[in-house]
Amino acid sequence: MGAILAKATGSTFQEISKGNFRPLPLALSPTALMAAFDTVVLPIYRRIVNSEKESLALAHTRDLLLPKLMSGEVHLREAEQIAGEVL
Repeated sequence: MGAILAKATGSTFQEISKGNFRPLPLALSPTALMAAFDTVVLPIYRRIVNSEKESLALAHTRDLLLPKLMSGEVHLREAEQIAGEVL
């Protein structure tokens, strides 16, 4: 981090050009270690993505049904049917 900050310029905020990054050394993990990391992390990442999609679907369903339930336009049994169709 010190090497990066040493190359930063600017009076209002520090800025670093692409040219200043190129000569900086980069440490890479061994391929086997990165593969092992992917094996552990990829299922977790997929679960996060799927949970986010499910959360958006549930929020959409809530936003669709709640006003109708509150107004009496839709009854609980109908709402359950609509929710089942959306999900």
